[in-house]
Amino acid sequence: MPFNLTPEDLHKMKNSHFMPEFKNAEMLLATYLTDANLVKEILPRPLMPTEVPMVHAFVAHYPETNFGCIYSEGALLLKCKFRREQGLYCLSMPVDDDMAMIGGRESYGYPKKIADQITLVKNDNHVTGSVIRKKKEILKIECELTEGLTPDFTKDFGDPVIDWNGASCFKVVMFLYKFFPSPGGTSFDYLPRLIREPVLFRKGGEILQGKGEVTVSSTPFDPLGEIIVNEVKSINYGKWNNTMLPGKVVGRTWNPLRFLKHSFFKTDYAPVILENYDSANDKRAKEIIKAARKF
Repeated sequence: MPFNLTPEDLHKMKNSHFMPEFKNAEMLLATYLTDANLVKEILPRPLMPTEVPMVHAFVAHYPETNFGCIYSEGALLLKCKFRREQGLYCLSMPVDDDMAMIGGRESYGYPKKIADQITLVKNDNHVTGSVIRKKKEILKIECELTEGLTPDFTKDFGDPVIDWNGASCFKVVMFLYKFFPSPGGTSFDYLPRLIREPVLFRKGGEILQGKGEVTVSSTPFDPLGEIIVNEVKSINYGKWNNTMLPGKVVGRTWNPLRFLKHSFFKTDYAPVILENYDSANDKRAKEIIKAARKF
């Protein structure tokens, strides 16, 4: 394929009505309670906390997609609400493939980063999911499978719906902030956009429940350990057939300065800058940046 598409190629792209599909997605999903005050502090407005401070963590392997990518990912998601709708705010989503990272970040605003290693291993009834990034395990879910699907799991996971083929699904609404730092380093390219993106989950077989533990750990680049585990409510394992539906902009951040504190963990350079900061160099740094802008 050349660097510029032909008119025929553009016609095909325009009329493909592409939606990412994930067949036989193997997922280990845990739900736990965290600190309510922490959730209030972390959620960017206008997202609001729910009455119960709930977190979903998962490790997944996607063996078959419709965009030519086989990969694994982990995620940490805060339960939240926007206006009258409940959904999940994605705090972190490490992946092990650059195509998956670029597509999720540039299209929807998922805060994806490349992990060192993501594994999901099932031995008999024991299942372990692990995410290692920057040489440290930042997420681990471990459980012993004990029983089948429970009503509590379906209630926490999403809303039951019927898709266009008449298949039963769970609809999970993701809330994401899409933004890019400006090239001048002083603000954003545009006002950060709040994205609503629904995902349909169709059971690909029996969903099993287990008992176990969730461990979240922090590095300067991935502060997952801040989302403390107070009580594990459920851990489930199984296969799903998932579809990412078209997203849309449902809001904008009219005060970028208020949002600024939420924006730095999409990249890894902020901890390095903070560690190397020396207030004694403030005056000279301002002089240099002023001179640099003249080039």
